[in-house]
Amino acid sequence: MLKLLMVLRVALNALMVNKMRSFLTMLGIVIGVAAVISLVAVGAGAQAQVVSNLQGLGSNLLVVTAGTRFAFSQRGLQQNVRALTNADVEAIRKLATAISAVAPEYAANATAVYQGKTTNTSVTGVTAEYDEVRNWKVARGRFISQEDNDNLAMVVVLGQTVVEDLFGSTLVNPVGQTVRINRQNYTVVGVLKSKGGQGGFGNQDNVIFMPLRTAQLKLGGAGNQQVRSINLQARSAEEMDLAQAQVTAILRTLHGLQSGQEDDFMVQNQADIVGVVEETTGTFTTLLGSIAAISLLVGGIGIMNIMLVSVTERTREVGLRKAVGAKRGDILMQFLVEAVVLSVGGGLIGVAVGIGGAQVITPLLGNSEALVTPESVALALAVSLGIGIFFGLYPANRAAALNPIDALRYE
Repeated sequence: MLKLLMVLRVALNALMVNKMRSFLTMLGIVIGVAAVISLVAVGAGAQAQVVSNLQGLGSNLLVVTAGTRFAFSQRGLQQNVRALTNADVEAIRKLATAISAVAPEYAANATAVYQGKTTNTSVTGVTAEYDEVRNWKVARGRFISQEDNDNLAMVVVLGQTVVEDLFGSTLVNPVGQTVRINRQNYTVVGVLKSKGGQGGFGNQDNVIFMPLRTAQLKLGGAGNQQVRSINLQARSAEEMDLAQAQVTAILRTLHGLQSGQEDDFMVQNQADIVGVVEETTGTFTTLLGSIAAISLLVGGIGIMNIMLVSVTERTREVGLRKAVGAKRGDILMQFLVEAVVLSVGGGLIGVAVGIGGAQVITPLLGNSEALVTPESVALALAVSLGIGIFFGLYPANRAAALNPIDALRYE
C-alpha cells in the first residue's frame, strides 16, 4: 500500500510538470464521459416520462377498438369494418369475470361556445366508470354519473384547456355555467385536473366529457349504438392476460367469427404497450450512449499519444532509475499509474460536467427531467479506468523494456 501511494505521488508530480499538456489530455476523457452521462440521462428521463404518461392513462388497462378485415371478392380486395356497439359492452360486462370495470366511450369533434368565445375540441361520451378506469381526477364539481346516462342528461365535464379557452383562465370556476355544443345547451357539472400534453399523447386537457347515451344521440344521431372504444380494467395485474383472453373469446363469439378468421377488433394490453415503449426507448438510449462513447475512444488514443511522448522525453530518467535498482515492474507501474490518473481524473470531472449538462439539455428537448442513474456513472468511471489501463499499457511496457545503458546514452 505504501509503495502504491509513493508511485501515485511520483505520478502526480510528473503530470504537474506539464500542467497544460496533462489538462488537454484529460479533456478528451472529460468530453467523452460527459457526453455519455448527459445523453444517457436525457434518454432515461424521456423513457421514464413516456412510461409514466402511459401508466397515467389507467391501471391494469385494456382497450378494445374496432379492427378491420380484408376480404377477396369478384370486385377485388374489399375492406370490412365492424364497429363496436353497446351490445359488445354489455356482453363483456356480464361475461368477463376477470374485468372489474367497463368504460365505453363515443367521441366526435365539435365546437363549444360560451359568451362569444369558441373552441374546437374533442367531445367524448363516457359512463360513470370512465374516470376510475382512465385515471381522471376532478378538480371542481363532479364527474359524469350513472343517473346522467340513464336520464340522457345535458351535462358536461370540461378539461383545463377548454376552461381556459372558453372562460379565459383556469382559475375561473365554470361549474353551473351553460356552454353551447353544436348549438345545444349543456350545463357544466365538473372540471378535470390537468393531465398535460407531453409524452406523445397530444393535449389531453383539450377534451369535454358528457354522458355516453347523450353523446350517441346528440353527436351520432337517433338510434346510434356505436362506441369508439371500450376501456376495461382488469381485477389485478396478474389477471391481465386472462382478461384479454376472455374479452377476445367473448367478442369473437358475439361477432360470429369462425376458427381461422381474423379478429375484427383489437385488444391492446397496457402492460404490453409499456414493455414495447421501454424496450424501444431503452434501445434509443443505448444508441445515444454508444455514439457518445466514440469520443472516449478518441480520448484514450490521446492518452496513449501523450504517454509515448512522455516515455521518449524521460528516457534518461528511466535509465537512471534502472541503474540504481528499479525493476521492470516498477517502471511499468509508474507509467501505467500516470495513464490511469489521467483517465480516471478526466472521468470524475466528466461525470460532474455530464450531470450538469443533462440538466441543461433536458428542458431544451421538451422533457421534464433528466434521470442520472448510479449504473451509468459507475459504467462511465469503469470505462475510464479501462481506457487508462488499455491505452497506457503499451507506453508503460515500452518504457519498462528500455535498456538502461542505451537509455543513459539517450540525448
